[in-house]
Amino acid sequence: MEPKDWTPRQRIENEYRSLIDQLLQKYFTLPDSATLGEITEALVNFGNVSRLFEDAATYIASRMATQLMVSNARSWREAARIGSRGREIYNALRREMGTRVGVRVDEIVRENAQLISSIPFDVRESVNGEIARMEREGLRPEAIANEIRQRVPELTKTRAKLIARTETSKAATALTQARSEDLGIPAYVWETSRDARVRESHMLMQGVIVFWIDPPAPESLARIPSKLGHYHAGNCPNCRCDSYPILRIESLDWPCRVYRQGRIRSMTLARFRALTV
Repeated sequence: MEPKDWTPRQRIENEYRSLIDQLLQKYFTLPDSATLGEITEALVNFGNVSRLFEDAATYIASRMATQLMVSNARSWREAARIGSRGREIYNALRREMGTRVGVRVDEIVRENAQLISSIPFDVRESVNGEIARMEREGLRPEAIANEIRQRVPELTKTRAKLIARTETSKAATALTQARSEDLGIPAYVWETSRDARVRESHMLMQGVIVFWIDPPAPESLARIPSKLGHYHAGNCPNCRCDSYPILRIESLDWPCRVYRQGRIRSMTLARFRALTV
């Protein structure tokens, strides 16, 4: 299989973003004629998340996690078909809701539902800050209201897009990690999207073997100041990288670049085998 076969499907991310957008539009819309007072009142109501909003957020998060779980499982089945661990992988997929995967799916749903439910509060705080700033600058209420009516739709869409892109990628990596750990697969190959938008620190990680128990700090390796710290492929904001589990280490083109304890070094197959014993 090619690394791209493990990449989360774009349609899952797109649908996730669309459903979040629809939820936000249902609970928060500003009429074109809304005054500053009406906007402030709407923000208060929007920030007080209802039980119905939380239930909808949980449904949307569950749908995303379920679709990713199915898509990810198909990749594992295809790998099993052409690899040498077919029966082992098939058996693991059949029983996995009682393993790390099932636990991780529940965590993904809970974490994403909380993120979606936090959007109203975040939007309210951001807009209130903008209103206070413009008032200090002496803008008239009518001008402030006009500015806010234009900014709010873009603000909610930007937040929805960030959550959809980041969390879909993180969830895909989490599922791959859980399945890898259940099968005793200790490492993966870091794969980027291989286009002009790949950040410099992640270009450095392209094709590097990473152990699940030892996530790298790509920015530190690239000598780029950052507070991101250590993380796996796909686990930082707006990251489009993916983790490609190593089902058969003999299938790789050795020697390979391997991240280990803060360094990337070239290793032979024999040296790598020694690390996994």
